[in-house]
Amino acid sequence: MDPEVLVVGAGPTGLTTALELARRGIGVRIIDRAATPNTQTRALGVQARTLELFARTGVTDELLARGLRADRFNVFSEGRRILRADFSGLPTEYPFLLMVPQNEVEDVLMADLARFGVTVEREVELTALTPSIDGVTATVTYGERPADARTYPWIIGADGAHSTVRSLLGVGFLGSAFDEHFAVADLRVDWDRPPTEFFAFLNRGRFAAFFPMLGGWHRVAIARPAGEEGWERGSVPTEDLQAAVDTIVPGRPQILEVRESGRFRINQRRAAAHRSGRVFLAGDAAHIHSVIGAQGMNTGIQDAFNLAWKLADVIHGDAHAGLLDSYEAERAPVAARLVKGTRAVTRMTLLRNPIALAARRTVAPRILGRPHTQRALTRAVSQLDVSYHDARGAAPAGRAAVGDRAPDAEAGGRRLHELLDPVGFTLLEFGTDTAATTDLALPGSAAIVRVPDASAASAAYGITGPTLVLVRPDGYIAARGGAEEIRRYATSPARIVDASSRGMQ
Repeated sequence: MDPEVLVVGAGPTGLTTALELARRGIGVRIIDRAATPNTQTRALGVQARTLELFARTGVTDELLARGLRADRFNVFSEGRRILRADFSGLPTEYPFLLMVPQNEVEDVLMADLARFGVTVEREVELTALTPSIDGVTATVTYGERPADARTYPWIIGADGAHSTVRSLLGVGFLGSAFDEHFAVADLRVDWDRPPTEFFAFLNRGRFAAFFPMLGGWHRVAIARPAGEEGWERGSVPTEDLQAAVDTIVPGRPQILEVRESGRFRINQRRAAAHRSGRVFLAGDAAHIHSVIGAQGMNTGIQDAFNLAWKLADVIHGDAHAGLLDSYEAERAPVAARLVKGTRAVTRMTLLRNPIALAARRTVAPRILGRPHTQRALTRAVSQLDVSYHDARGAAPAGRAAVGDRAPDAEAGGRRLHELLDPVGFTLLEFGTDTAATTDLALPGSAAIVRVPDASAASAAYGITGPTLVLVRPDGYIAARGGAEEIRRYATSPARIVDASSRGMQ
């Protein structure tokens, strides 16, 4: 079929977008200027919320087979532990961070995309965009061959931090870079710390973070203050990495082997807009931030899940084009919160002031050790707290309001997320009479699931009486209440989670 959507960029965000569109019967073309697929580790770590979403596509099991499940996070300040966080209590089927390299994620997504007859077109570079009322004309080049221009109804720019799409649109990229210099390396180290735990060591403006990988390897990120000689130029020799480890990490563990290394600067930026007419920005093209927390790849993938079902519904004629306005309305607060949060955490790790360092060593352990703080921290890192309920971009633990993630819990011997429709809406019936939903005009061909009384799912959703909960295709709550509340959402002009529907709790 003629493609309805051109996706520019074949990283995790672009591949997820293309896959989600293809699964819904939308013709999609995906291009990338690179000659071959990425073979470098780059991003590392797939969060619990991302694994939940990938489970709807059927690729989570393959990712689990390729990764290491990391379940705890440790932070030390000048040799003293100030944090030990445990993911095992998270209310999800995936209470861990899956350490799987970006290139492995891309490989799994490309294989699944091929099942729908879609392959990445390589060495194809976008050079011009010409918007019109009915579409966007994209001009691309094929190496030495003549340029080609074709009009698409929709274009999605998932082409990274140096996005050509964003540049051609003239959309600003707001923010700044940190002054400190960073190095990253994949290495094996001689120590006796648990192989499935994260370790971050902070030491007077320097830090070294060790992220576990399969086979006894670690991804190590190291920061040193600006102005220190020899760190900002050239390669990163093993002796320089060892010298940094000796300075920062208690016990001075020895580096046994280095597989690859490089240098980078941390930028904290987000696009001035996520959309311009029929063109959308997603992933690093829309926002970049500190590597601390392993949030970047996951945030881009979740951009894709948010946008793809809405665009598919509009293309199929099941929703008004106004629904697409909710993409930026929902994802921009999430990106803004992420940029702000990772900036604050990064600044905290790079403290040099003696008074601030003393407070970090003495006050931080008491605050970070509180159960409430631990719960909030692990939910944020795993992105289970992401919410579209309001402009804060996050939900408190235990809430299941409109715009929040639909909780997962036991329901009649199965997990509720297993019962959700893989591509469409799902109506959950909690203690209601089946006749109450007989005449409902549900969005698309929504699946209907009757949740057993007194199940853990009822408690997770805060059910106190007969209630209907409509879950969106991306696993967030669209509406809840009685038949009238569900009907109001399903028949709204654009099926957007707006202020009126957010009151239906």
